[in-house]
Amino acid sequence: MAKWLRWCAGAFEIATVFHVVFGQASAADRVASAKISMSVVDEHERVIEVSGLSRDELAALAKLPKDESAWQARLAVYALADRKTGVEGRPAMAGRYTIENGRLRFAPRYSLEPGVIYRAVYRSGASVAADASSAAKADFEIAPAQDAKPAELTAIYPSSDRLPENQLKFYLHFSAPMARGEAYEHLRLFNAKGQLIELPFLELGEELWDREGKRFTLFFDPGRIKRGLKPREELGPAIEEGKSYTLVVDAGWHDAAGRPLAAEVRKRFDVGPPDETPPDAAKWKLAAPPAGSREPLVLEFPEPLDHALVGRLLRVERGGEPVSGEIAIDRLEMRWRFTPRDAWRPSSYNLVAGKELEDLAGNSLARPFEVDELKPVTKEVASEFVRVPFEVK
Repeated sequence: MAKWLRWCAGAFEIATVFHVVFGQASAADRVASAKISMSVVDEHERVIEVSGLSRDELAALAKLPKDESAWQARLAVYALADRKTGVEGRPAMAGRYTIENGRLRFAPRYSLEPGVIYRAVYRSGASVAADASSAAKADFEIAPAQDAKPAELTAIYPSSDRLPENQLKFYLHFSAPMARGEAYEHLRLFNAKGQLIELPFLELGEELWDREGKRFTLFFDPGRIKRGLKPREELGPAIEEGKSYTLVVDAGWHDAAGRPLAAEVRKRFDVGPPDETPPDAAKWKLAAPPAGSREPLVLEFPEPLDHALVGRLLRVERGGEPVSGEIAIDRLEMRWRFTPRDAWRPSSYNLVAGKELEDLAGNSLARPFEVDELKPVTKEVASEFVRVPFEVK
């Protein structure tokens, strides 16, 4: 009985959020038979399916190349601000296309968010080159959870309150998935006098979110960082050495359920001289744990490093195989700790760092961010990784 009730509730949700409009005329026979629906895979994953396709249509779909654009020409899903918004000029969502049980299925790369309106557009093989009226369309949205709390901004990285003049980016971490497409409306930078800094950030058409929609990457405009570029010459650097600034994230920013943030957040910081020197693994301090224990391997850096990259590009290997465990990053992104899943064995190990690992100014293990194109790069990492050996005794 309980399962039947849950099935009915799911069917009711889908029935109430869908509004299907079928095109008219030329390709009507094939398109009108197509039915677009949303299926719930689990609590966090929903997929778009097209059913009612003929054998010929399914055979044609099976012959499509792996290129995603070929599939998007047949089935494209768009995120909209409202039902009156058109899809012209909007990028289709990325994802994976499969044919299962006589249905075309689209699994989006990023989870569909509550409170966002999505439009699915399907064209048969006969109507791909036809006008938009020959397509089957479906608009839908997922109702937000009624008892959920509004999202909070839980952390801003770098966590230090002193940043280099050529600081490259911020990471904003939220407690819940956020709405997309409105980030830059709610981010402002002020100087110590409370004056708004003009155009300090790089505003991208496709915002930079992690898969869960909980971490947003905010870049300073590189044109305001690199010397000799027009934006820097005309407007000056976005932030200047010896001055103080405040990054403001206002509470009007909506989460994925359409609720404003729980509170405004401010990050005040001072600006030091620019950092043009790449990180040097030879200057890292590594403290090896004793064998037979699960004490953490402790790695200390002489300067703060990029929080997200430190979490992704450092690992421990034994005999060329990765060692499983958990990491922690603290002390203003100047310390990395690795706690193994199993006790350390008496053996030789390697700390492995990807060469893309950067400091706060975007200088990587491979090269400085501020590269003079007319001069050869003097510091280059030959391999894709830097390895730091250590012994567990």
